[in-house]
Amino acid sequence: MTVQLPSTEDGFCGVSGSETLYDFINDVREQSHLPVLSSAVLDGITTYFDELITRARAQNFFESVLPFMGALAFRLPALLNDHFAQSKNVSSQIKLVALRVLEAQQPGLVYMSQELVAAILACAFLCLFPLEGRAKARLPYFSFERLFQRISPQQEQKLHCLMHYFARVTQDMPHGMISFERKVLPRDGQQPEVYSPISEPSESYWSNSSSSFCPIQVFETGMIEDHSTEALEVDFANQYLGGGVLGHGCVQEEIRFVISPELLAGMLFMPAMHSNEAIEIRGAERFSCYTGYASSFCFAGDYIDSKPRDRQGRRETRIVAIDALIHPENHQYEKALVLRETNKAFCGFLDHLDVHFSDLVSHFTGMEPCNSALFLDHAVKTSKRTSTMGIATGNWGCGAFGGDVEMKSLLQWMAASQAGRPFLYYYTFGCSHGRKLQQVADWILNEKWVVGELWGLLVEFGKKKLEGINRRGLFDWLVPHLSKQNGATENEIRG
Repeated sequence: MTVQLPSTEDGFCGVSGSETLYDFINDVREQSHLPVLSSAVLDGITTYFDELITRARAQNFFESVLPFMGALAFRLPALLNDHFAQSKNVSSQIKLVALRVLEAQQPGLVYMSQELVAAILACAFLCLFPLEGRAKARLPYFSFERLFQRISPQQEQKLHCLMHYFARVTQDMPHGMISFERKVLPRDGQQPEVYSPISEPSESYWSNSSSSFCPIQVFETGMIEDHSTEALEVDFANQYLGGGVLGHGCVQEEIRFVISPELLAGMLFMPAMHSNEAIEIRGAERFSCYTGYASSFCFAGDYIDSKPRDRQGRRETRIVAIDALIHPENHQYEKALVLRETNKAFCGFLDHLDVHFSDLVSHFTGMEPCNSALFLDHAVKTSKRTSTMGIATGNWGCGAFGGDVEMKSLLQWMAASQAGRPFLYYYTFGCSHGRKLQQVADWILNEKWVVGELWGLLVEFGKKKLEGINRRGLFDWLVPHLSKQNGATENEIRG
């Protein structure tokens, strides 16, 4: 992928307003044999810089921020050369960490400096990445072009967040690292380039699981990204990383990507996820505060990220993108789709890099790792208790995705427990099911149930829903079964 840039680092300094910015971008695109941007983009650029922000902010952008972004974009080739030269020294565990397309069904890592990420985002703002071929390769749309077309109130607020990011890095470029990991649970017969002993679990793996449940705490208020304890934060993702962040989308994933814009860089090289894949991003810094959600979303000023850095220079923020079924309706109760959703969460929640491959192989000689449920069980149990980082999640796959919030909450809890996470924080965002979830979970923990027992009941619940025998919600259906098996009354369980 070739990006033509100005012949000098001062090439952007003559750009003093919306029309000259539009003309300059088109001149550079012409050098790259890219089509001219539509007049709607000019209208959007003019609207944003002439009407939606103050004259002082617009002047600062054209006099300070844009020249810095231009210089940063000009330096992209040099930053890439440094990146490729240094990437082999980033990690001793996995050799291939350089920037490349992380192909589907191939687990892998990409490490990048925050400065390189900023250069990539500067080029995306200037619409300099070719879009041709990306759809065929199942790569996300990666250009700011649509953000400036027909600017809606939500797009305006997203642009405020992104412009704030560029202003911040202009003032003080961060010098940490960010890693992007494609996580895969290989299917039977697959041979990924990076060996993994963890295969995609079957239904029998879950039904036979003897893993105990981790503690769960339900919060009726608060946001996932504001949790006070180290935890893997769940991105309610689209199968295409970032979803509609560079378009009209403005729900959980899109909001997270604009308050932490470095996440956007993964859209350049991460093809769409399959059902046995997840994407984990470590080290993305947060730059913006916000209020609201969807139509009420609003940029609320600067955010100073005070999280410490790990030994590799990454902020100690871990975000995992897992995509749920979209509008599954009653099909979500089919065993195959219950398995799909549980495995998707498990893939995201399992710390793949904490599975010590060579040690496990020496302990389980003669076994076929990718085909052995026994090996999988031992692999997870051997590695899973090494992490002290829990899960921070919420109504994944619900809301706009249309999933059963009660079933999805228990599936996530099972996946987190099976992955060996020490706790799960669940944010309900004000939904009414939170209190019942905590009561049912507390009862299960008190009775020392294992994952396999709850799995069996979820499968039975789904079967009855499909047969039309049961019209109650999962929690109300589950309570009499818990009381019947353990001698408790419904009042005892409901508190």
